[in-house]
Amino acid sequence: ISKLGLPRDFILNVGTIESRKNALSIVKAIVDKDIPLVIVGKPTAYTKEIHEFVALNGMQNRVIFLHGLSMQELSILYSIAKIFVYPSIFEGFGIPIIEALYSGTPVITTDSGVFPEAGGPSSYYVNPHDIAQLSDAIDTILNSSVLQKEMSKKGLEYAQQFNDDTLANQWMNLYLEIHGESN
Repeated sequence: ISKLGLPRDFILNVGTIESRKNALSIVKAIVDKDIPLVIVGKPTAYTKEIHEFVALNGMQNRVIFLHGLSMQELSILYSIAKIFVYPSIFEGFGIPIIEALYSGTPVITTDSGVFPEAGGPSSYYVNPHDIAQLSDAIDTILNSSVLQKEMSKKGLEYAQQFNDDTLANQWMNLYLEIHGESN
């Protein structure tokens, strides 16, 4: 990861860089903070909008765009990030949230839709359109090592329900339950 030239502490966002993923809100939320943001994902036309805001606010050294990482590199990024921030407006489920939880990284995400199910009880939830609320959530987590450790531990515990073996057992039990009812 040192080859990527990343700072020691940073917040992370992962996913295709498109408007529904709402990465610009993260950039706006950290405009007055001394914490870099690493955005990992395939660039789209929306990326230009983020770059324009970054340039306008002199944030070029604090907002880092990466894409084309290996799974190992991505896994390392998840595990060393201070916070994973995912204020998406719409998702089918939100797999990056699960990946962050598996890495023991505190998660901030959207307070509605599929996000509470993906993030579980230990994630921090915000209105994805409320920049001040997102900014406060980042400050709250960054300023409390106790909260970071608690979110990390409980998030990792919650993520275990998404293990392949656990899911396979749930499907098998459901099948047996349905099959038993049809006899």
